[in-house]
Amino acid sequence: MTKISTFRKLLIGCSALAKPIGTIIATAAFGTLVQSAASADEQFNNRTVQFDRDTIIEFQFLSSNNSAQSTFGVLNLATGEKIPLIGESRAQDRPGRNYRGTAGKAVRKPFAEFTFKSGTPYTLYLESTQKGKGTTTVYSVPDKNGGAQLARFDNDATSLGTQGVRIGWNDGISGRGNDFNQFLVIAGGGVGCPCKPSPILTAPIPPEVPPTRNNAPSGRG
Repeated sequence: MTKISTFRKLLIGCSALAKPIGTIIATAAFGTLVQSAASADEQFNNRTVQFDRDTIIEFQFLSSNNSAQSTFGVLNLATGEKIPLIGESRAQDRPGRNYRGTAGKAVRKPFAEFTFKSGTPYTLYLESTQKGKGTTTVYSVPDKNGGAQLARFDNDATSLGTQGVRIGWNDGISGRGNDFNQFLVIAGGGVGCPCKPSPILTAPIPPEVPPTRNNAPSGRG
């Protein structure tokens, strides 16, 4: 299975002989990235989200700037199932002061991952409520918004394993229709592989040995 992850979970010590994961393969040295051609069947854009093999993508919440309380997720277009991934526990960090929401305050759990099944079409969605009243859901596919583009991707599938793909949303409730800053997430941004992290990263640092008569430094500092 392919896994495209954020840099916080980059693993080292992974085999450089692993099968290319769509756009990127991992090498042994600190998650070094090697560019590989993306399959024509891999799409991550306003038309669809679809991969030619099971692919795990991690998402990270960046910020929000809206009057609504929103939840970001994935919609399986084949089954109609909606899977929420990242949600605001409150609309803003400081309600009544400004509209800004940040990780750790408006969003308690800013990271999530989702397994996109091979050959299955998906779209991303943003579901929002304002002061607990009404619910508005917008999608990354304009056709499901009556033709309106309410999500903007700054890159495509070829960037998932490198700098990632930033997705800016218009929640359909607050702000102007062309600012795409009301809810921001990033998809991908690194590479993981199915092996354990290198012992270099996980081994505990040995305690410092107090000086004794036998190992004390000579002379004065």
